[in-house]
Amino acid sequence: MYCLCYTSKKTASFDINELKEILVKSRINNEKKDITGILLLIDDLFIQILEGEQNDLDELYDVIKKDDRHDYIQKIYSGEIATRNFLTWSMGFQQVTWEDLEELGMERLHDKSLSLSEYFRHKSHYLIEVIKEFNKSSELKLNLPK
Repeated sequence: MYCLCYTSKKTASFDINELKEILVKSRINNEKKDITGILLLIDDLFIQILEGEQNDLDELYDVIKKDDRHDYIQKIYSGEIATRNFLTWSMGFQQVTWEDLEELGMERLHDKSLSLSEYFRHKSHYLIEVIKEFNKSSELKLNLPK
């Protein structure tokens, strides 16, 4: 099993309706290739974790890199993993807001002058907690490549 994580910036022309269409198509295509994962949208920042066979993920990442709806694509990590983190998710999605963090009890007082993506830049470990909550698994230990 292989895992790949990347971030990218959503271009201005990429609207939420287009995103919904892509999610529907991605879920169908990912099921066919046995790819699982999650996509988070934080302001205009995408963070995606994909799991599957290495060749399939490399091909998918090549397609994503050529997609003009993404800017500043950066691979965060990739490598072999022992087990899937998102066994039943062909593509989970969550748009993360300040309200989500407040509901999770993660942030009650925040500097409203910061964008949420800027906030996470300094507290990236919170993303693991957000993913756990959306996965409804307090026991989730993100299984990262070594």
